[in-house]
Amino acid sequence: MPDRELRHMRRTELVEIILALKQSEDQLRAENAALSAQLQERQIHIENAGSIAQAALELNKVFEAAQAAADEYVASVLAANKNTDAAASALRAQAEAEAQQILAQAQTEAANLKARTQQQCDAETEAAARKRAQTEADCKAMLARTQQEIQQRRAAFDRRASELLDGYHSTEFLPEERAK
Repeated sequence: MPDRELRHMRRTELVEIILALKQSEDQLRAENAALSAQLQERQIHIENAGSIAQAALELNKVFEAAQAAADEYVASVLAANKNTDAAASALRAQAEAEAQQILAQAQTEAANLKARTQQQCDAETEAAARKRAQTEADCKAMLARTQQEIQQRRAAFDRRASELLDGYHSTEFLPEERAK
């Protein structure tokens, strides 16, 4: 597995790979110990057999067993690498899919929030415009009432002033004063 891929893997994945390799190593050590024991046993047989041909046959079997163990080890390492690569690819694809889903969800939520905010702003703007129009209408009505009241008071004042002036002019020549 390339170093670059190993650097991008999570710690748990790396620990799993190390654990698998350690188990494989332990298994191979056990096989090696068993094969060493067999080799010892065969060496004893060779010494006991005394025949060079028989010793060659015995050694050949040991080498075949060692080659089989080595082939099995290589196959298990290759399988572990393939499984790790496949798992990494699947995990990467899953992460990308989740990222796309989260991004799409965030964009949808942002669009919804923007739409709600725009509706709220439009409603508040409309309410403010209605309130302003109502306030202007109320102000015009109050101004009209105030002007009407001022005209009424002015007219009442003018009438009262005229009455007082007329009364004053008519009392200027009181009958008592004329007699003098």
